[in-house]
Amino acid sequence: MSTTVLRRVEQGLVPFHPLRHLGPVADLMTQAFSGELGPWARQTLHRMQRIARWGALGFLLWGMDLDQEPPGFVWVEDGQVVGNVSFRRAATAGGWMIGNVAVHPQWRGRAIGRALMEAALENIAARGSAWVGLEVREDNLAARRLYERLGFETVGTSLEMVRPEGQPWPPVPPPSLPLRRARAAESSDLYYLARQGLIRPHQEVLEIRPSAYRAGWEARLSAWLEGRSEGWWLLIKEPGASLSGALRLTSYRPGRWHEVEVLVRPEHMDELGRPLVAAALAFLARRPLWETVTTLPGMRMHLGTLFTDAGFRPLRRLLQMRRMLGTSIQIQPRRHQDSNE
Repeated sequence: MSTTVLRRVEQGLVPFHPLRHLGPVADLMTQAFSGELGPWARQTLHRMQRIARWGALGFLLWGMDLDQEPPGFVWVEDGQVVGNVSFRRAATAGGWMIGNVAVHPQWRGRAIGRALMEAALENIAARGSAWVGLEVREDNLAARRLYERLGFETVGTSLEMVRPEGQPWPPVPPPSLPLRRARAAESSDLYYLARQGLIRPHQEVLEIRPSAYRAGWEARLSAWLEGRSEGWWLLIKEPGASLSGALRLTSYRPGRWHEVEVLVRPEHMDELGRPLVAAALAFLARRPLWETVTTLPGMRMHLGTLFTDAGFRPLRRLLQMRRMLGTSIQIQPRRHQDSNE
């Protein structure tokens, strides 16, 4: 647990204050989610810890506003942060996303997670929002029960997979598909393909946004300036036909990790899923042996066995959940004390 001592007047539920709470919250998340954090989450936590060490100067250097509305709440006991909930506006207008609900292992079973969630929902509902979404590990039954009692419903599932750094790639033949680089004018086709096979509420909680599917040389240049190399390759089965599949490879230079995304139309999953994954692996085999991750939502989880054969392992299987707002928050009574609360 963080050794940072907070104001003694703070006790119980407290609005999150960046300057006082950022460091302790980063430490709490590291402890609460140990073993299930991918490279992006670890990089975010390291950044939070760096900013916290610099204090007010760190917020100035990283362009963060100390006077912004509280993006969440913390739970304080004996001068230490033992619980946290964060939330932010979703990519879709009218929605909000709860980013994480963390309770220190030694303080679970005391309804802290429940109190944090109730405070977050009341705060979000007061803003006139239409819905709120979150993600939870499928095997975290205590958290799932809590969210279901709060009115959340599952709208989809996704699988996160990771391949360790330094592990040699198995022999992979050159890509057999007629792939080519994506053009800027095809960005909307990529965005459309990314949403195929996913119901709209699932798309909204996953926050599939057009800006994530920009292609062309300007998009590659922008990515390079931000410290990553990124490229899209397209598969069109016949001239004049619609986009059948695509893959994206992104290498994050400062963090030394790769991300691969494979897109395929649901009706072509059996035919094109395997060769598209094989093509992605062939491209990756030419790159440094860094940690590599992929996320497979909805029907694309069927591709998981292909990644497993190439040395990937499941990191987390997540449920995407959503609660519609606009009415008063109705809390179902607890049947027993859940260990995650």
